[in-house]
Amino acid sequence: MVLERSDVSSVNDLLIASCLPEFFALVPSEEAAIDLILQTQIEQRKLVCRCGHVFEKATRAAYERRVKCAECRRHSHFTVGTLYERVTQVRARLGAVWLMDHGAVVTSTKLNQIFGIATSTGLCIINSIGLFIESFRQTSFDEASEGLSCPIFCEIMIKRSRITGAYEHAASVPEEVTVTDVEPDLSNDFSQSFSEPESSDMSDDLGDLDRAVLAQISATPISVDTICESLDSTAGPVGASLTMLELLGHIVSGPGNSFVRLRAAKVKSSSSTDFSPQALAFAEAAIDNIKAIRQGVSRKYLQLYLGAFWCCFDRNIWREGMLMLVSVDATLTPDRNLFDYESPLIVSVAI
Repeated sequence: MVLERSDVSSVNDLLIASCLPEFFALVPSEEAAIDLILQTQIEQRKLVCRCGHVFEKATRAAYERRVKCAECRRHSHFTVGTLYERVTQVRARLGAVWLMDHGAVVTSTKLNQIFGIATSTGLCIINSIGLFIESFRQTSFDEASEGLSCPIFCEIMIKRSRITGAYEHAASVPEEVTVTDVEPDLSNDFSQSFSEPESSDMSDDLGDLDRAVLAQISATPISVDTICESLDSTAGPVGASLTMLELLGHIVSGPGNSFVRLRAAKVKSSSSTDFSPQALAFAEAAIDNIKAIRQGVSRKYLQLYLGAFWCCFDRNIWREGMLMLVSVDATLTPDRNLFDYESPLIVSVAI
């Protein structure tokens, strides 16, 4: 039976509601969250001192994230290298992992409602979990993964303003962005790197809005606001078109959220016959789920969102408690720089 989008969201909300009482009883405070992390590491024999001693039991002082080795008497910081390293909102992170471990899809808005944290903090938590999932996929399932081109997911991709920092309030962004907002030295080099568009580079695969947006872009950098004003359109549809045009290689983004035209498309849309039925089934399910629960995702973090969806899609691999183990695995050590992270044009999914 195929569920409607509203039903998918409702089922997800009911799943989250059913999981929360047990979590709140088990983890009533930040200290309890840290205790659970320590207990999990000891039970899984993942807490190892530099001397090689494997902790079979350990106690910690209040507010401490370190334990003393019984062999060498040195302290081991047990959250180092894990999802919980150097973070203050440990309980919220653990809660997100707990919910995903039970097959729920977690959003930043939901974390805001449950734990009272900022939605930007919730987004950081979700993407950080995605980094660990992606590191786990690369480590354990890289050979069983298949690449999918980003255009397959174009209908769920939304664009975030590149001049709004990842942890910057939107109110700090100027109401209108023009070419003068681009640094002069970068703007000159950027605009000279590309040629004026040719009429032959217009793809037959583009929709009416895509063509209209592309017609606004030349070798001179132009901002999203200027395009919206020229077309009398809102930022949402224009942003989606810009994402598609960038994926297809018609345009490229530059400093100050500006765009310039390339001479010809460098990336062609992939045919569905290029991918296995399993990969296409995953993509279809991910698109439907993201439409129903998130409404859309950015291309920048697409790979991480697909990893998060993998947790609820494949419950044979992601059995209950598996994500918890991944989150405390200090050997995965993913690059945590979310600001500079960029999903590849060919994303990978485990099938």
